[in-house]
Amino acid sequence: MNRTVQHGFYNGTYARFGDPQVTITIHDRPEFHGKSHYDLRNLLDSEGMDDDFIVVDETTPDLDALWYVLSTGYSKLQAKTEKPGDVVHYPDEDFTLWHVHVRTPDLPSNVFGWREGCHPLSRALAQNDYLNPYDPHDPQDRLLRSNIDWTNPEITGSVWGPADITAISGTEVEWSTDKAICQQTAVKTATECARLTAEAARRSGLLQSWVYAGRIIPPGGEVYMQAPYDTKSPVWPTGYPDDHTSRVGSAGGPRIRPAARPSRKDVLLMSAARQRAQRNGYFNVCRRVNSQRAAKSDRAVAAQ
Repeated sequence: MNRTVQHGFYNGTYARFGDPQVTITIHDRPEFHGKSHYDLRNLLDSEGMDDDFIVVDETTPDLDALWYVLSTGYSKLQAKTEKPGDVVHYPDEDFTLWHVHVRTPDLPSNVFGWREGCHPLSRALAQNDYLNPYDPHDPQDRLLRSNIDWTNPEITGSVWGPADITAISGTEVEWSTDKAICQQTAVKTATECARLTAEAARRSGLLQSWVYAGRIIPPGGEVYMQAPYDTKSPVWPTGYPDDHTSRVGSAGGPRIRPAARPSRKDVLLMSAARQRAQRNGYFNVCRRVNSQRAAKSDRAVAAQ
């Protein structure tokens, strides 16, 4: 069963390209067996583990689906905003637990959106006329799912976006002050822009693409930027890590290091402009939801 979960998550979280967007750890404890999601939520809360969690059950292999269980705090917060008739309540439960049954490869992108506030779970369900009213005891045989083929990197790349990287100015990064070039980046008023050198891109399994990366960094300094994945590069593995068919080609040199992302707290506290300045853009999952705000942020960043 773990292989089913791992392979589905591997595809959905873009893990093939070395920097999984969402990760989970599977814990199989006897005291978890046979308990309802509500009882599991209370058990984990009592142990100080009050974050969201995922449930793998006996239906997972056949349905290729997982349960995503929200925190008690989130569930109680929902009770303050719900309208009469939106939710079914049970008198023997202290609160109404929010959880959703999701196709395994679709879960990572949804988890990212729910956790980072791109689209609240309750809104996603309502917009899809899914579980309306919401009943925590519903078996949710109709899964929350998308039509995305998560094994196709050309499609999934448009969801997760480019790689966040750290590269060395001069040896791995080249700069331009040509306005015609720089205005093709997300910051249309930029007068300075950067891209990987052809050799650095080849060795890293990435593509050359001009991006706004702030002020020009002197040679030898670190540049925090983004670059598209070269999905056909031999740098990236085929198959799965636990599969004998998995292989990784030789890059012939050092790979560029993934850039550290801000913590969840930092992301939530950043203003849109500051977020764009520090990360040079955000995941497409959020960009689509906040496209107008992102455009304003670009102008704010360019003005700084």
